[in-house]
Amino acid sequence: MNVSTDHSDHGLRAGDVIEITVRGERRTAEVMIVSEDDQLLLDLFDGDRPVFARASTLTDLAVYRPDAELLVAA
Repeated sequence: MNVSTDHSDHGLRAGDVIEITVRGERRTAEVMIVSEDDQLLLDLFDGDRPVFARASTLTDLAVYRPDAELLVAA
């Protein structure tokens, strides 16, 4: 699994799992859609409804992306 904590260029794409800090609380979400104007549709893992956010406003961001070589078909 690739883990990125680089804040200069997020390079987020659909399917990425991210961890962010929101109002002092650590949240985990999957990136569902990335638009051309830096908008993200995030599916929060805690059961809340999907939310929109700007990638440039995300703080304390960690991106988790599975390695393509490690995927196994069942």
